[in-house]
Formats: sequence, structure tokens, C-alpha cells
Amino acid sequence: MEKHWFIDSRYVAIGKEYDTHSAKARKININKSIKENKYLNYAHTLLLGLIGGMVEEHQNRPVSGDKKVKQRFLLTAAFIQGITLCQKSILSSLYLQAGNLIRQEFECLCLLGEIKKCKRQDKKQVNVKHAPWKSSRHYGELSALAHLSDHKILESIIQYNTSWGDFSSMVPQYKKENTKRLYGFHISLVLYLVFELQDLYSEMYGFVFEDSDEDVLKNVIGILEESQTLRGKNS
Repeated sequence: MEKHWFIDSRYVAIGKEYDTHSAKARKININKSIKENKYLNYAHTLLLGLIGGMVEEHQNRPVSGDKKVKQRFLLTAAFIQGITLCQKSILSSLYLQAGNLIRQEFECLCLLGEIKKCKRQDKKQVNVKHAPWKSSRHYGELSALAHLSDHKILESIIQYNTSWGDFSSMVPQYKKENTKRLYGFHISLVLYLVFELQDLYSEMYGFVFEDSDEDVLKNVIGILEESQTLRGKNS
């Protein structure tokens, strides 16, 4: 027998209103984030263009190589699929959600490092000593964001004092320093992924960067260095 659900229409109306209010807040935050972090946003767009060009050039080609190559290919694809979602979370000021996604990107790069060094054990927790660019110091903060375990970090993300005394907001609120820090870290990880993708395609197909590709990378690194997010590939 078919079930019929009877729900007070007020809840539907309130739910739709809250959804609309939240969407407006996210849109406002995105506009602020892009305006105040235009160079970081430019760097992110450049990297997406570089990744897109590399993927397009090698699309429909067979994935040749040993087990390690195929494992790296899968992890690289997994990282690329989530780049835009992570960016949107940061720009929308959904910092807790963005922290989880950045943590996954971070762990993905650590896994790639373990595989290349023949240290990977399937179903085992990743070892952050294989983090790119000595960035393992950030893992504790990312884990705290993921598990909501550090009240001070949580306060810095959610706390929003207003003139009428609210301690926190139920819709995301833009905070310049949070956006800059998380966006810069995310872009640094995407940059590292580009080098991993280049290594992979080089091993599989003999791919090398063109001069224009190198120019893109120099520009991105320069932007990250100026924002004090990155000191360079070998630092």
C-alpha cells in the first residue's frame, strides 16, 4: 500500500526560505573572496588551465605501466575531480567543509609520495612525513577542522560577533584571513599536483612542459610567494 506523508506546509516554506538565505550568503562571500584575493584566484585559474591542457592532450590514451603507475593515475584523477568543489567551498566561506576537502587533497599527495617511494601499504593510514614541501605541520590544523576537536580553531572559523550579540552565524560568514590562508594552501597543493601529473605523463608518454607551461608555473609560484603561502618548490 502506498504511503502518504502529511507535512505542515510551514516547514516546507521555512526550509525553502533558509535555503535561499544561505545561497545569497554564499554568493556574497564568493564575490568578496574573489575581489579581495584576485591574484590567488588568477593563479588558481592558470593551474586549472594547465591541468586541462595536459589532460586534453593525453585523453583516450591507454594507461600503460606497472601497478604503481596505475595507482598514481587513480589518485591523480581523484584529486583533479575535487579541485573545483574545494575552491567553491573556500570562496563561499564554508571553511569547515573546505578544511575537510583540503585535508583529502593533502593526504592524496602524501599517498602519491608513499607509492613513488614504495612505502605504500593498502588500507593503512597515510604517513604525513611524505607531505609535499615540508607541509606536514599543517596536518594537525586540517585534522582539527575535520573532527571539530580544537575549540579555538573552531571559534576562529565559526565565531561571528555582531552588534546584537550573536556568538556565531548559521550561514557562512566571510573572513578575509581564513579565505586567504585556506585558498593559498589549496592552490599550493594543486600546484604540487601539477608536478605530479607532469611526472606521471612523462613516465607514461614522454611528456615535457613547453616554455609557456613553465611561464605559467613561474607566475603561480610568484603569486604564492608574494602571498607568503609558498617559498618555492624545493623549500
